[in-house]
Amino acid sequence: MTDPCDIFIVEDDASDLRLMSRILTDAGYRCVTASDGRRGWEKIKQHKPKVVVSDWCMPGMDGLELCEKLRSTPELAQTFFLMATSKTDADARRQALESFADDYVYKPIDRSFLLARVRVGIRMWDATEQLREAAITDGLTGLYNHDYLNTVVDREVNRARRYGGNLAFIMLDLDFFKAVNDTYGHLAGNATLVEIARILNQNVREFDTAARFGGEEFAIVAPEATLEDAVAISQRIRLAIADTLQVPDLHGHHVTASLGIATVGDTRVRTPADLIDLADRALYVAKRDGRNRVVTANDITDDQPTSVGTEEVETLRKRVAVMYVQAKEVYVQSVSSLVQALEEKDPFTAKHSLNVAHYSEKLARELGLSESLVTTIRNAGLLHDVGKVGIPDRVLMKPTGLTDVEIMVMQQLPIISVRILDHLRILESEIHIIRHQREYIDGTGFPSGLKGEQIPIGSRIVLVANAFDAMTTDRVYRPCRTVDEALVELKAVAGTQFDPRIVDAMVKIASEDGDSVRERIRSTAEALRMPCLTY
Repeated sequence: MTDPCDIFIVEDDASDLRLMSRILTDAGYRCVTASDGRRGWEKIKQHKPKVVVSDWCMPGMDGLELCEKLRSTPELAQTFFLMATSKTDADARRQALESFADDYVYKPIDRSFLLARVRVGIRMWDATEQLREAAITDGLTGLYNHDYLNTVVDREVNRARRYGGNLAFIMLDLDFFKAVNDTYGHLAGNATLVEIARILNQNVREFDTAARFGGEEFAIVAPEATLEDAVAISQRIRLAIADTLQVPDLHGHHVTASLGIATVGDTRVRTPADLIDLADRALYVAKRDGRNRVVTANDITDDQPTSVGTEEVETLRKRVAVMYVQAKEVYVQSVSSLVQALEEKDPFTAKHSLNVAHYSEKLARELGLSESLVTTIRNAGLLHDVGKVGIPDRVLMKPTGLTDVEIMVMQQLPIISVRILDHLRILESEIHIIRHQREYIDGTGFPSGLKGEQIPIGSRIVLVANAFDAMTTDRVYRPCRTVDEALVELKAVAGTQFDPRIVDAMVKIASEDGDSVRERIRSTAEALRMPCLTY
């Protein structure tokens, strides 16, 4: 496999190709080049760059077609695409952006402009990669999470079925782990789980996949492992846990584990789910027969009772529900920390996101929404601006009015945010709210032109919260409004831009909790070191 690169340049003009390559190489980027679109596309698939800089007009395959191919290929869809063109008219720029190019640079190439645009692209790619890693990683142990494990199992079972070969699946469960939490506390329990992850990483093979299945359960996908290989791996892990696990807070408490194994060679395995289920049944037998042992699917028969009772099922269901809430909180906080990191690019973003989350939660509660929906709307408010990482600095920080093309760029903000968050399926409800955060009540908003009750209630709330905080905060292009002035402006477009019911709720909050609202505005101004004193 060819090593990834930072920048891939596709340009049929030899002098422009040399110039861009020299500028970017001198800036420390790893660059790969191609002189035409077709050859460029083949090499892009090999190198998987973070940023593609492509000429628009090329023989064979032009920049627009190259961009479309990139966006339709899942593993390359997040690549930042920068169109290089000598076309300066608004229609051409609009066509470039509508083809899903992220930005463009003009010819003749300006060194500082090219570097600025590439820096934005690298930053957006890095942020997306961090989010992707967060989406597939267990926040406590650093192992892969359950969702990603399912993906690996599906892939490896299909590969084994298609090409032949062995595949083993190992389930591991800590024995009497509840006693650890009850006796020594959850901090000691968490430290134990982290130590288990370390032992797994030390004892699996380089090409095995270790994951946290949930709670105190772990799993290993072992490609090309026979049943005997899997037993050897499992026994090595079992002994390592029993003999070398050391957590000071356990004060010498002895921790053991039970393991169950299944392979694709078992005639009972027809689907990936069958493989997991069979390993789980073997694990149950290991627990039932005394724990601290390894049991294979060959050791059980279909007539053995391996199902749990109704009470255990209900207990497990409740545990899974708690885990879901905890996992969601971890994801939101991880993404939120990335939003706060945007402060280096736009000093208003971090504080603004916190304020929008606060006002969104207040509005949702004022409207009497359910507690779960209140939390979802607050999360959406916190994450609504994550797409700013993809907006050029010259647009984001422009002190004067925006051009038509720049307005189009800003209108892409919700879509960019959704593109960044889309693979976080645990945030599916929040993503739906963020996608439609710029829809207006009269149907003139974007991206879908939804109208009235068609717009998610969370999107309507975030829109009002966003507008109120923006108006009461000094920005580079205008001074802040007082609370009363901001409310007047909200009411002026209630029924066209905003939901009147939500505007009324904002007026009520500002009236009944005015001191708290003004204190938040004041602390924001002080944090940003702005001279806004008219509260």
